[in-house]
Amino acid sequence: MEKKTCVLLGYGNRCQNYSKYALQHPEELEVVGVIDVAPYKLQEAKKCFSLNDDMLFNSLDEFLSKDVKCDFVINGTMDALHYETTIKLLNKKYNLLLEKPITANVDELLEIQALANKNDCKVIVCHVLRYIKFYLTMKELIESGAIGTVTSIQMNEHVWHGHFINAYVRGKWRNEKDCGSGLLLAKCCHDTDLMCWLNSHTEPVNVSSFGSRNQYVPENAPKDSTEYCYNCPRKDECLFNAYDFELKKDFCPQYTWLEMGKPISEITEEEKREYLKTNVYGKCVYKTDMDIVDRQCVSVEFKNGSIATLNMIGGTTIAGRNIHIVGDRGELVGAVEENKFTLFKYFNCEKEHHLREQKVVYDLDKLFSLDGDGQSMEGHYGGDYFIMKDLLALLRGDNSSLSTTDINDSIKGHLICYAAEIARKEKRVVDINKEFID
Repeated sequence: MEKKTCVLLGYGNRCQNYSKYALQHPEELEVVGVIDVAPYKLQEAKKCFSLNDDMLFNSLDEFLSKDVKCDFVINGTMDALHYETTIKLLNKKYNLLLEKPITANVDELLEIQALANKNDCKVIVCHVLRYIKFYLTMKELIESGAIGTVTSIQMNEHVWHGHFINAYVRGKWRNEKDCGSGLLLAKCCHDTDLMCWLNSHTEPVNVSSFGSRNQYVPENAPKDSTEYCYNCPRKDECLFNAYDFELKKDFCPQYTWLEMGKPISEITEEEKREYLKTNVYGKCVYKTDMDIVDRQCVSVEFKNGSIATLNMIGGTTIAGRNIHIVGDRGELVGAVEENKFTLFKYFNCEKEHHLREQKVVYDLDKLFSLDGDGQSMEGHYGGDYFIMKDLLALLRGDNSSLSTTDINDSIKGHLICYAAEIARKEKRVVDINKEFID
């Protein structure tokens, strides 16, 4: 099997997760270089992948000036940097694994697509949920005709409060100015991508949406609460006191302590306590500069008349994605956290001369085993692992995958997100083609 090589752009959480594949399968993939603005990140990567100093780069421009040869680059930069960095890489004709969202701007999206096609570059977008057994098995059943033609898809995503607060209330995706997009694109373009992929025999045409920020707002702050938790007289009774939520429970350390500029293992508790006195992670959750929604519903009409809905709720007690797909010959119903779904079908009962329901439960834990190489189901239920496996097969010439998130396909879910934000803000139905394409 031919070994492929890659370079990591940004040695943060996403690139670290994807590059684990090289450690698990060194015969298939080798990380040959890393680009990051933080010196300590470069040193971590150097140690992890046994890199020479000449393959550590402080900027993308420095890397591009060296004409480094590799099979693909993993672009794991922050959302607002995707366009600039991707254009530069495509101009040098690198294949890309590009973290979602591609970009928050439709003109930039279409420019990236056009340049990738012009330069014959493979751009695979990190819609990793397509690759997990839960959704992939559903897709296979739909393609086999098991439920007939899809007529409706209902989806829900509940974002656990530990994740939601650390990423979207106190975290770096909390406002559109810094993040570059609203919550739907930043968090739920996975779901709009799935919506289009599972109903891929047609395309989305019209979108409506409602949403608002009602939970993490100043009006809900405890009486007499202060801007920062360290000196708040109500901190002992607050569910989101930073010294309990961020320091003691430490839900998402890869977000909370990132700006401290050194490995988490080297940060003392006293340093963390001082940091929380001035950093946004130490602020009252009701008094940050968050300006994105904490709940949103989206309705989509497809060209063939089928419909789809997505409800996103932030700050829930437990995380969860569930889905109900209705076809004209059956239905699929399940929850991804359970790794199980049920196929309901009609079948003819000749004796009684009417239709009866047939039920088949697909328990993915029992139907599929892991690859026996020690990889876990961490990282989007294993999606971070399986997208790498799929990408490497694609680069070796295997085009058989149902999952491949090629740029030409992945833009559909993004267009839904763009349309939904216009629909939400302007309170109107958005025609995707008229708004973005024509």
